[in-house]
Amino acid sequence: MYYVKALKGDRIELGNCNLVGAFSSDTTISTPVAINKGGTGQTTAQAALDALAAASGTLVRGDIFYVDASLNVVRLARGSDNQVLKMSGSDVNWETLAAAGVTTNTRRITGITNNASTTSSTLVSITGTSSVALSDQTGGIASGVFNFTAENNSSGSQSRGAIDANDGLNYGCAYACPSAGYFTGSACSFSTDTDGDTVQLQFACNANTTTIHNGGTYDSSVCIISEVY
Repeated sequence: MYYVKALKGDRIELGNCNLVGAFSSDTTISTPVAINKGGTGQTTAQAALDALAAASGTLVRGDIFYVDASLNVVRLARGSDNQVLKMSGSDVNWETLAAAGVTTNTRRITGITNNASTTSSTLVSITGTSSVALSDQTGGIASGVFNFTAENNSSGSQSRGAIDANDGLNYGCAYACPSAGYFTGSACSFSTDTDGDTVQLQFACNANTTTIHNGGTYDSSVCIISEVY
């Protein structure tokens, strides 16, 4: 075995010899080194990447690479239409995307007693209505609005209509009438989860008496609840 020391810029031509030591930074190997010899067999960066990737199998458009349990970079064949890339334990794989299911449920709270009245300054349940249980669906959402017609029997009294969603919050609006008479109000729209909550209609009056009306041509009261889950 022969050992040859070359200086930077020197031209070396050897036959049946091994070169020992590092090449200088501007040394060019005219013949690409094959993959099985530690090279890529290519002369450009993109071609080298393609060649190394192809060593794992025939490539097609959409293939990706990931690190497997042996910490090797391996090819994952492309998935099919409507499949998504998901983790299965510690590895990635293609899985068919489950069809999204959305259920809607719209209900009215009925039974509001015509001429139901209160003198309470705090919210109380409206006579004739009962609480309505929302669907017990984790991640679901319920929304609703209470439209009501009421009457104050004295000037300046204030009435409130509200929706109690049984989650520690009341959703409602207050109205002050300059004179005794009718007024129409709308409790503030609410939204809550559907994890077993209930909805109850309530009202209150800060002075004298407030009366909820639910009859006739222009004085009806109703609550509409919509659930999505």
